[in-house]
Amino acid sequence: MKRAYHDILLPDGTLQQGPVVVETDEGGHFLSWHFLEGEEPFTEWHGGTFVITR
Repeated sequence: MKRAYHDILLPDGTLQQGPVVVETDEGGHFLSWHFLEGEEPFTEWHGGTFVITR
């Protein structure tokens, strides 16, 4: 699943300003992220800050 957020908080405490796209599996577990550079198909906008939990 792909969702877009304003920012992402990385595990080391770094706040990366976006917008960013976060990809998760069906269970909601973090897989990857990248900067949003335009409209992306099948990406849902959530806004706010995504926090990567360990």
